[in-house]
Amino acid sequence: MGKPSFGIFDHIEDIPGTPTPQLLRDRLDLIKTADEAGFAGFHLAEHHGSDLCMAPNQEVFIAAASQITKNIRLGPMVKLLPLHHPVRIIEDMCVVDNLTNGRLDFGVGRGVAPIEHYWFGSNWPESKDRFVDTLGIICNAFATDEISSEGSKYYDFPTIPMSTRPVQNPIPFWYPGSPVTAGRHGMNLMWPGPIDQDSYDVYVETWHAHKGDTHRVDGPDAAPRVGCTMVLAISETETQALEIARRGMTGLVRRAHNVHKYDHLVLPEDECDAALGPLRGIMAHIEDAINAGAGTVEQIKDRFAGILEPGLTDYIVLQIPVGDMTMHEARHTMDVFCSDVKPALEAAG
Repeated sequence: MGKPSFGIFDHIEDIPGTPTPQLLRDRLDLIKTADEAGFAGFHLAEHHGSDLCMAPNQEVFIAAASQITKNIRLGPMVKLLPLHHPVRIIEDMCVVDNLTNGRLDFGVGRGVAPIEHYWFGSNWPESKDRFVDTLGIICNAFATDEISSEGSKYYDFPTIPMSTRPVQNPIPFWYPGSPVTAGRHGMNLMWPGPIDQDSYDVYVETWHAHKGDTHRVDGPDAAPRVGCTMVLAISETETQALEIARRGMTGLVRRAHNVHKYDHLVLPEDECDAALGPLRGIMAHIEDAINAGAGTVEQIKDRFAGILEPGLTDYIVLQIPVGDMTMHEARHTMDVFCSDVKPALEAAG
């Protein structure tokens, strides 16, 4: 691994009392700061119908961010492939890659909230198959310069020329949480917190085992890469930082529950309960995440150096702001990280 790099993962959650125009302007200002400080990436989540995600149409917000930044890479984390028509996904992807002048990173997934699929005319039981089906259309489009539904189980439309080509060939893809899925499709892996050796090995082994398969998005020179998301709160004392991080993560979990508020309209009770499995997984490790990412400047330097030292990742992605963390608290953490933590970690790398 080379010099470490840093990014931001954001839901753009609602902040009560903050008008939405101001909320979005504040986020754009934060991304501009990150760009000027040499951050490598900004990744934006997609959710619908709740206060967890106030900019669910990611490409619109990313297009805006592209016009006030110069170097930072931008993209969804993740685009929910089963919810959207593949022609729209591909055309929007190409336009945004041009607006960023080749700075698009494209995270993809199937989505964890059943109701979101029905809101978009899809359905939950088919979501895994739809994800692979749509990914196949995307792979074929970039290989042929045409968007075709040939071989698709779910789409049937006349072949469309790709009139707008992307700047990058290929566009980097990300997949969160599953080393097998990320490896099989030649994607970068985004992991919740420091990745363990076993999960890393599964990812790398799967990546190489499926090299050359169809439904791969990597180029000939691509290599496996892991990013790690970390909640971050820096304060003068560890106690203060822990309070900020705990309040932040509590708000995130509350809003994540809200995403599932209407699942009962489309699924029986037992399936609604099963759909909460990923959220329970997050909650089971929430204290570990808080304790790892909250502290003083010196504590964060030591902990992040420890994450980077094994060489399993060179990319730490910060969750700031998150949940009920205020924008003021997020800006303080960001400023201190950029001035006192980031330079030390880069020098050590």
